[in-house]
Amino acid sequence: MGNPIVISRDVTGLHKVFLYSFSQIFGDISPGGILYPRESESREVRSLDGVWNFRLSPMDEPTQGLTQQWYQQELRKTGDIVPMPVPASYNDIGPNVTFRTFWGLAWYDRTFFAPSSWKDQRVWVRFGSVCYAAQVWVNGKEVASHEIGHLPFSGEISQALNYGGNNVITVAVNNTPDQTTVPQGRINSVKTSDGIKHVLYFNFDFFQYSGIDRPVYLYTTPRVYIDDISVMTDIENDTGVVNFNVSILGLSEDSEEPSIAVNLYDRDGQVVAESTGAEGVLRVPDANLWWPYIMHPKPAYLYTLEVIVNGNESDVYRHPVGIRTVSWTNTSLLINNHPFYLRGFGRHEDSDIRGKGVDYSLITKDYNLIKWFGANGYRTSHYPYAEEILDFSDRQGIMGLSLVDDHISSGFSDELLNNHKTSLSELIRRDKNRPSVIMWSIANEADTDEDDAVPYFKAYFLKGPSYANWTVTSMLLGRQAQFLDVICINEYYGWGSTVGIQEVVKHQVMVDVTSWHQLHNKPVVVSEYGTDTMAGYHSVGRFQLPSSGGSEEYQMEVMSQQFEAFDEAHSEGYLAGEMIWNFADFMTDQRTKRVNGNRKGMLTRTRQPKASAHLLRWRYHSLARKLDNATIARPADSDTHFYVSSWFARSPQGADSSFHPARDCERNTQERQRRKGEEGEQDFERSVIKYSFDSCKIRRVKIIRHVKLRQV
Repeated sequence: MGNPIVISRDVTGLHKVFLYSFSQIFGDISPGGILYPRESESREVRSLDGVWNFRLSPMDEPTQGLTQQWYQQELRKTGDIVPMPVPASYNDIGPNVTFRTFWGLAWYDRTFFAPSSWKDQRVWVRFGSVCYAAQVWVNGKEVASHEIGHLPFSGEISQALNYGGNNVITVAVNNTPDQTTVPQGRINSVKTSDGIKHVLYFNFDFFQYSGIDRPVYLYTTPRVYIDDISVMTDIENDTGVVNFNVSILGLSEDSEEPSIAVNLYDRDGQVVAESTGAEGVLRVPDANLWWPYIMHPKPAYLYTLEVIVNGNESDVYRHPVGIRTVSWTNTSLLINNHPFYLRGFGRHEDSDIRGKGVDYSLITKDYNLIKWFGANGYRTSHYPYAEEILDFSDRQGIMGLSLVDDHISSGFSDELLNNHKTSLSELIRRDKNRPSVIMWSIANEADTDEDDAVPYFKAYFLKGPSYANWTVTSMLLGRQAQFLDVICINEYYGWGSTVGIQEVVKHQVMVDVTSWHQLHNKPVVVSEYGTDTMAGYHSVGRFQLPSSGGSEEYQMEVMSQQFEAFDEAHSEGYLAGEMIWNFADFMTDQRTKRVNGNRKGMLTRTRQPKASAHLLRWRYHSLARKLDNATIARPADSDTHFYVSSWFARSPQGADSSFHPARDCERNTQERQRRKGEEGEQDFERSVIKYSFDSCKIRRVKIIRHVKLRQV
């Protein structure tokens, strides 16, 4: 493939040409708003999900599709194609390893019919996400482009359509990273027996799936249309307050000023408040507030905001609204003026075969499991999640810490800063009205010791995008934590180089949490902790051995020690939440520390529980009963010797807080012999003996994360 230095320059050129050198665009591209497509009296919505045609660019000529203008004809005429489902990541679906490790331009196309009835309307195409960057053509005319994955974009295609006939939509997807993309990455050159091989590399711990991974829609609007709706809610005694602002686009100089009617409907379809104009206030007496799961008998109450524009043309859009407030003190988080304690997970959009592709079956299963655990929130680590996923959060009362593509590790350039700020702007534009989104998180595991880091994040804080008084977005690390509302820390005591050294876990967690609170007088959330665990690997009981790292028992021991520290810090009044890493095992790239992915999940990648899942469930249920006065029953299987919480009564053996491994081992040996005689060897080997140890860890601060609380 030639000299590796030359190839490296070609790669950079590919990225810049593809992302920034565009032909004439037909129509508007993602104007002020990015409302989700919803059908109404004035709007039609059609899905383009399904099986598309697909091909990869040749690795030795990555820009061939652009130079030969593949978008001017059907993709099947340019060479061999394969079927590719949308939405889905293409990496694990292709017929060979090239698809999994590919970097460069991947091409999609399909046909669709545009009815003649659309001729007098605006027609748009909207992508929920394309990773990482995309250009879109309809009938050979470029209609949209976008850089930064995991966020939606749209483009008007009215002038490019063949009305009353078939049309071809073509998409080129570029997943080539560099030090200015969000997230960052690079192409490494490796010498092989076949010459130089160029390998995609990211310095983060999850697999960078690529492709059209979220739904694609066509939708229509009138010529004069509702472009955006912003809401901010408040509470005055028992009255709910909804402040609204409506943006209308498409007016010409001679257009008459349209009238705007705004109505708020309750869950039963009854009008509870009305107003007129592009901005105003709706007041709802005895309002049903949006509460998190378990915190209220009727959580996640949603109203419907209806906006009607009447003029030469009419447009109608309906938007879900939850009435709630989020605030904070120097020790606590509050929702609707009531303190709440975050308990949940870090997560990933990740599943077998489809990668990050939106899958309603998996989404539904995951939310059923989140509620089974008794959790009330999670982090959208480490990128914005699909709107279809967040819809579940809004409807089921699961709070979210919403993250941009947040792995900004080094090389803090102006170009990176602009991309980083754009990513956050688009995230807030998309999710600003969601009641489930309570925080914006801006970076994770950044190398804040670099000289350029402080001015980078200072510029981000001072000049970051804002939406009226919804939020002031900021992210300053290390010395700049004083500017934040909440401090989140990731700590992995007892893992990495110190796995198996257990005596200091509780002590070091307390040191970290206490130090950060005292330094900045802010509430602290532990946003990551945990250990890798191979499902089915046990290291105690049968051979009377101490637990070893990677076993299910060891994971529970570490968790138990963490729980003791969390309870102590919370009792001191400044720990505002805990989120374990991770909800489920997930895929990573190949590396010596990862055997088929990251195994820190409470669940396997196929959503089967490890032993630790039950321990975490017992804790979250215990916290819900104590802190939220929840009436949920104690799980029937919650007989354990591990520490769960200060309000959780353990089994008689576990009630003795001074554990003795030798004594416990002897008891379990006696129990083993008794059960072995009663059940027989085969049945006994299937059973799991609960066992107790002193848990411990040595200090290893992996990262410090900070988040900015979203005030609405």
